[in-house]
Amino acid sequence: MSTVFMPTIEGLWVRNYRLLQQIALGSSFQQSVIPDDDSDLAPYELTPLTVLTGPGGLGKSTLLDVFAFLADCLKEGLDVALAKRGGFNAVCTQGSEGPISIGIVFRACSEPKPLTYAVNINQRRGSTNPYIESEVLVYRGVQHGVSSQPLLFFQNGDKTARHVMPWHGVTQTALDKIRRTDPKHLGLSEIGLIEDIPDAPSLLRHLESLHRACYRPDNAIGLSPPQFAAVPGERLSAELKRIEEKHRFEFGTMLQTIASRIPRMERIYIEKTESGRTYLFFKDKRFPTAFAAHQMSEGTLRLFSHLLLLEDSSPPPLVAIEEPDCYMGPELIESLARKIRTHTTEFGGTQFFLTTHNPILVDQMDPSEVWLFFEDASGVTRTCRAYDELVFQGIDINTIGPGWYGEYLYNKKT
Repeated sequence: MSTVFMPTIEGLWVRNYRLLQQIALGSSFQQSVIPDDDSDLAPYELTPLTVLTGPGGLGKSTLLDVFAFLADCLKEGLDVALAKRGGFNAVCTQGSEGPISIGIVFRACSEPKPLTYAVNINQRRGSTNPYIESEVLVYRGVQHGVSSQPLLFFQNGDKTARHVMPWHGVTQTALDKIRRTDPKHLGLSEIGLIEDIPDAPSLLRHLESLHRACYRPDNAIGLSPPQFAAVPGERLSAELKRIEEKHRFEFGTMLQTIASRIPRMERIYIEKTESGRTYLFFKDKRFPTAFAAHQMSEGTLRLFSHLLLLEDSSPPPLVAIEEPDCYMGPELIESLARKIRTHTTEFGGTQFFLTTHNPILVDQMDPSEVWLFFEDASGVTRTCRAYDELVFQGIDINTIGPGWYGEYLYNKKT
């Protein structure tokens, strides 16, 4: 069976974004972005599934918020994106004067040149008016002697200047529109609308469509009859409605498929009232009657919410899930991991970034997919790939069996 290529973020770097003073994921980016990184790593890129693990308080969730921040900048503009997070001074790393720097290396197709997008955001001393200092979109040459090919360059100094490379089929009017983009909005938001400019539209769709799943127990309250709950839920009920409307004819089959992936679950179904309310029920094989959503364990509800997303035949291309394993026992964690693995290997189309503190989930992943967050001697957050750490410790990767290396690595970096 041939593998269908899927657009993928192959590497990224972040500077001065909250806890992330300076990190990079991807070997070539680690060495080029972090000056004192003297590691000698073989070239590799991020995979369609990336798992972030390590002790709490080191910036794993912050990295997911970097994607959400870019999505907000693209949809609503810089001022709104920063205001949601408390303003520039709350986002910029304490003790740093900026700029906030974010870079993404993106491959939209199997061609040899990936697309690099980088943006610097700053605020002048004594000012409360943040601005986009510079923005670059460029094809990087991946072979020796092959030069880079810029698509967009934007620098916001005393005057706003955007340089956009002319491309075959792109009108002068379209290029002028990009150059006149509001300086508080990313140029990518305009250049990504022009389908004739290679790969930029794919990158824009990838970032704008971010689905950040952060399930909370009260999300399911609105899916239970009034005798169980008086406070309406929001996110899970909205997601259930979206999937039902999108897959109206096969929705019942999808719920049954999800039930088959949850241990001891016989059936999952919905009931609708005359007023249009939707209630969700779970029939456990061990009990004669079904339970309302609000009566289910938090781990089961969390697993259901993630499996609901994964059963979508056309899910978002970029999904970030905050601690998907929280409240789950080993059996549920393994079930979720198998489904995510099947999704990435057999269906494709979605790139996942997950955070976890649970070695059991890490053990379900290949060491090349896992990134460790740890604190160096100076208290700065660093990252390394689990595969590289195991090699550094002299462990033969080929002899690694499932079920042990997650806890070993976690304890090693704690």
